[in-house]
Amino acid sequence: MNRINQIFIVFLVIFTASCAQKKDRGLLFWQETAQEQLFASAQQQYQAGRYKDALMLYQQYLTQFPDTAQTPAVLLKIGQSHAHLDQYENAFSAFSRIEASYPRTQYAREAGVERLALFYKTGEYEKVTVYAGNVLGQALSAAQRIRVNVIAGDSYMVLKSPQDAYHSYLDAFRLADGGEKQKVISRLKTAVAMMDPSDLAQALVVLEDRPPAGYLMYQLGLHHMAAGFAGDAVTTFSDFLEKFPGHEHAEAARQYIADLEASAIMDRHIVGCLLPMTGKYEQFGRQALRGIEFALSEFSRTRGIGSVRILVRDTASDPQVARQGLDALADAGVSAIIGPIATAENVSAHAQELRIPMVVLTQKPGVTDAGDYVFRNFLTPAMQLRTLANYAAASLFAKRFAILYPDENYGDVYMNLFWDEIMATGGKVVGVEAYDPAKTDFGDPIKKLVGLYYDIPEDLVEAPSTTPMVFNESACPEFPIAAPDVSDILSVEGSGNWHDKLMTAIMESRETAEAEKSEEAGPDPIVDFDALFIPDSPNKAGLIIPQLAYHDIDGVHLLGTNLWHSDKLIDMARKHVQGAVVAEGFFAESRAVHVHRFVSGFKYVYGGEVPGFIEAVSYDTAWILFDLITRPDIRFRAQIKQELYAMPPFTGVTGATTFDPTGEAVKDLYLLKVQGRRFVEIAEKGSPPQQ
Repeated sequence: MNRINQIFIVFLVIFTASCAQKKDRGLLFWQETAQEQLFASAQQQYQAGRYKDALMLYQQYLTQFPDTAQTPAVLLKIGQSHAHLDQYENAFSAFSRIEASYPRTQYAREAGVERLALFYKTGEYEKVTVYAGNVLGQALSAAQRIRVNVIAGDSYMVLKSPQDAYHSYLDAFRLADGGEKQKVISRLKTAVAMMDPSDLAQALVVLEDRPPAGYLMYQLGLHHMAAGFAGDAVTTFSDFLEKFPGHEHAEAARQYIADLEASAIMDRHIVGCLLPMTGKYEQFGRQALRGIEFALSEFSRTRGIGSVRILVRDTASDPQVARQGLDALADAGVSAIIGPIATAENVSAHAQELRIPMVVLTQKPGVTDAGDYVFRNFLTPAMQLRTLANYAAASLFAKRFAILYPDENYGDVYMNLFWDEIMATGGKVVGVEAYDPAKTDFGDPIKKLVGLYYDIPEDLVEAPSTTPMVFNESACPEFPIAAPDVSDILSVEGSGNWHDKLMTAIMESRETAEAEKSEEAGPDPIVDFDALFIPDSPNKAGLIIPQLAYHDIDGVHLLGTNLWHSDKLIDMARKHVQGAVVAEGFFAESRAVHVHRFVSGFKYVYGGEVPGFIEAVSYDTAWILFDLITRPDIRFRAQIKQELYAMPPFTGVTGATTFDPTGEAVKDLYLLKVQGRRFVEIAEKGSPPQQ
């Protein structure tokens, strides 16, 4: 082959290849153009609302171009077109295909939102509420989140769960803006209108005056008004106007307040007293009434106000009678109620239903759980033990504590509460022992507390000392080192000869106790605690405390409940109880001027009778309420309730008192110490005496 032919052949090959490439590029260009035109045509039909035509074009696209970058977008439009045409099964199929074939893409997330909308369309509202959380857990856009929350809220509304709907709509409301926000707020208002007052109040606390708190507060006022609770309605509408003066419902709220105040029926100068004037607890009822009556006379005299009255109803120490008495006081229009005592837990819920502020006088746990109209002003176990623990830690510098308690419900409660309070102060409980409350010999639990109960291994026993032992005579010879067998003493509690019986038993057991102690000489006790808490009566504590000395437990601080505040304890334990500390709700011998004035006045009126805690706490409670109901701005029970929660510390004869958010009194208790033959008030170091 000559050179000319070779050149021709090479040229022919190059020309042929070039023509082929041009043909392929032309084909590819044609395909891309057709693909874009077909997709654009389908989109045009979809946007025009011609879903059948759009669906046909999208399906044609998939047939001609089955695997392109636009495929998931086309599948999404196919599913949406089926949904618009109510072809739900086909729509579900398209969305499921996207989620299976293109997971973790924007198309899969949108398909999830569309499936949720289909659940709502097909009436599967429960499925919406179940799967909405899963969909919201993905990286959705703001618009998608708004849509999902609205769908979920609509489903909750159908399921008659407005509180859940409110939360869904609220999430959508916070994401929306402009026109979107207006659409959501209309749904939010509907949910709020259907919510219970308790749910509305809780939602308001969470919102902290942020939108849409105004709508919630206004609706809460309407609820109170519809239920006939004028005071609550006025209070709520007043708060609403103060916080949202420019709200669209402000003018309506002002008109409601004017109408409600014009129809007020409460006799605001009458305080009801629901007390056991007969029955098992008659004594306590009469003590409480004396305190209230004395408060009324003193208030009227010092304030020059003669319009305040009290209305007493007897509970007869019976729950049913107490409920009838509460209804009678409500019908009489009393502004608030003092009491009951023993039946408080039986009527507190009813007082809440009637929306009457009630300040109960009882230790029984849980009474204030009935609602925000129920308060308690009384000495509770938790109050005492918190005061004791704080004083022991801060002033006695105690770090390690032991508890010796009766094996019964009372002892269990006080033991656990004290342990909790010690931990709260940063202290440590290093020993806890229970004893049989029916016994009078407490040797075994005391030995267990200090490591003397169990035998010590022989290799740890020290050789006996050869140094002669010297026994010193007790500085208080009428009290033995060991506790006597006085099982018959408790049976005559309150009789005139209990002290003589105790002395006789002590003298008879003295020689035996001395001999037993010499014979039982062994290892020293391990007293690894700074303070010992014994929650029991003065009679029982009076038996236990001398036995501590017998087992060489000394140098520790003794802590007790207010039950220890009794001369019997000092008579029985004498020198061994010196320095013991108790928390008390009232101390008639206090140095405080206002307490001295109260005690003197009470004794003058009631023939020399010294007031106790019941009289004192009833006096304080009455004075607090008298002070509130005579304020000109207080017209409704709801305002009294509100002011009780908000009041500054009231300096009463039972200490400074406020109420916490649960209605429980927070009191500055007295701390008493045994000194000689009497109890004295402890003046905190660095703190001035009470005024």
